[in-house]
Amino acid sequence: MKNIEKLPKESNRDYAFRVIRENIIKLVLKPGTMLSEQDLADELELSRTPVHEALQELSKSKIVEVFPQKGSLVSLINLELVEEAVFVRATLESAITQQAAKAATEEDIKYLKENLELQEFLLKQNNVDKFMEMDNAFHEKMYAITNKMQCYYMVKAMNIHHDRFRELRVQGADRAPIIAHHKQILQAICDHDGDAAQKYTYEHITRTRIDAEEIRRKYPDYFA
Repeated sequence: MKNIEKLPKESNRDYAFRVIRENIIKLVLKPGTMLSEQDLADELELSRTPVHEALQELSKSKIVEVFPQKGSLVSLINLELVEEAVFVRATLESAITQQAAKAATEEDIKYLKENLELQEFLLKQNNVDKFMEMDNAFHEKMYAITNKMQCYYMVKAMNIHHDRFRELRVQGADRAPIIAHHKQILQAICDHDGDAAQKYTYEHITRTRIDAEEIRRKYPDYFA
């Protein structure tokens, strides 16, 4: 499991939750993997209690299945849950990006341009982890521009199923449309064209529906 540095003042439970969640999204803990509380606790240098609490919390989002007295399992990817997350994110974020296009300053646009240049470079280097960080930061900026960060945290919490699918898509499908869509969104923001920004964002997020069958064929063991 890929370890992550503990944040200042972060509780053991929150730390365990964050590390396990991140490893599930990054597919280090693959769908169908059995999880041992004791093994996780040893690896994180924690007691079992915060690990147990973290797994219980993750089970609420159905990304982990807990079997009393037996252990826990990283859930297989359920495309119905992916679709629900896509629906929420596409509906909300496309509207927020519409507002961001109208409100974006020159400094905001400069940030987005530099971010997108870095995305292209990272994909050429096949640095998927860093690319996904920049991809997420690109979208997060829309919420920051419109001062709607509570919406961002709500979407992020629900989007765990979609995020895991996005990781598979970057690893196993054509990456060119991702950059192409980001360029369309950025151009709409540069033009302060809210309607175009909303349209391109919605199309970008819902592309999951196009890629789903291709990804499922490539990774059949990962899907419910």
